[in-house]
Amino acid sequence: MGYMRLFLLVCVGFFVPSHLIYGDLDVRKTIIKTLDATKSREFSGAQLYNQTYTYYLKISDFYYSLIEIPTSTYLSPGISTTISSTYLAGRAPIYDQNNNKVGVCTASFLCIRNEDQSIYTDISNFISVDNGLIVTWFTPTTLANLDVDTIINSMVTECIVTATTKVGVNPFYGQTFDLVVSSENGNIYFQFTRTGTIF
Repeated sequence: MGYMRLFLLVCVGFFVPSHLIYGDLDVRKTIIKTLDATKSREFSGAQLYNQTYTYYLKISDFYYSLIEIPTSTYLSPGISTTISSTYLAGRAPIYDQNNNKVGVCTASFLCIRNEDQSIYTDISNFISVDNGLIVTWFTPTTLANLDVDTIINSMVTECIVTATTKVGVNPFYGQTFDLVVSSENGNIYFQFTRTGTIF
């Protein structure tokens, strides 16, 4: 029985590669190189997601697309606290920093003037970019007047948004951005900066 065990032990030594028993330096080096390459790719991905993406729309494009949705007070004028209301919506292409058309922006503006003469506006915004970024957000604000230029420029804001809509392949799905919306030289600018945990 003792000779049989010794014979089996010797046979195992022929069939099992030595680097599995003792560890092979080349194998360890290969594993380390693979891990380093993976970390490098992950770091490159992190850099990509940390980039700032800037788009803009031309206010004139948005203006010429506007539609007006009829509104009326639910209660009679003598009872309702709403004096007047306006509901506008528009759609315009957005461009990147190289002036290439890369997507579309839509927005709707529900404006209500109350008895104290303040004009409250509820803005619903939507942006869809060809690279897969799809974002929606809401902007409540108070307007000085109901001029169309004032209404469109009321999109200006700063907020945190999350890409929560997934249509097809969307590399930004679930990602969070600091969004700054500004107005300059007849354009509305949308600047997205990646924030939060990268995954």
